[in-house]
Amino acid sequence: MITAVDTNILLDILGKDGEYYKKSAQVLERQNQEGNMIISPIVYAEILVSFLRKAEKKSAVQKLKEFLLDMGIESVEFTEEDFILASDAWNTSLKTKEIQCPSCGAFNTFFCKKCKRQVSWRNHILTDFLIGAHAQNHADVLVTRDRGYYKKYFKVNIME
Repeated sequence: MITAVDTNILLDILGKDGEYYKKSAQVLERQNQEGNMIISPIVYAEILVSFLRKAEKKSAVQKLKEFLLDMGIESVEFTEEDFILASDAWNTSLKTKEIQCPSCGAFNTFFCKKCKRQVSWRNHILTDFLIGAHAQNHADVLVTRDRGYYKKYFKVNIME
C-alpha cells in the first residue's frame, strides 16, 4: 500500500501540535507498517518552510531530508497526468460560488451585511489540487485533515 501524506499531518508532527500531534504520529506509524509513504513536491516545499525558519538554507534542506528519511517518506515528482488532473479539478472548482468546508465538505453561502450580495471566494488554491491529483495518481490512500474537497474532486481513499 502506498500512502500520500498531506502537509498538515507533517506540520502537526514538526510543530508538536497539542491537538493533532499524537493522532498524526500514530497514523503515520501505522501507515509506515502498511507500505510506502510519499509526498508531492508541493508538500516538500511547504514543510521546508518550517525547517528554513530554524536554520540556514543548506542546513534546513539537509534536516528536512533527514526528517523524511527518519519518517520513511519519499518525495515523488509530478507527472503530466498529475498536472492535467489538478488543472481540470481546479477549473471545476472555480465554477462553485459557495464556500466549501475543508473538514466536512459542506457548502456554505454567505451574504454581505450591507448590500446583501452573495460573497464568494476561493478557499483552496491550485497547489491543494496538485496534492490531491498527485495522491490519486501515485497512492492508495491520502492522510490529511482536509478531507472534504479531496473527496469531492479526487478518487483517492482519505484517512484522517
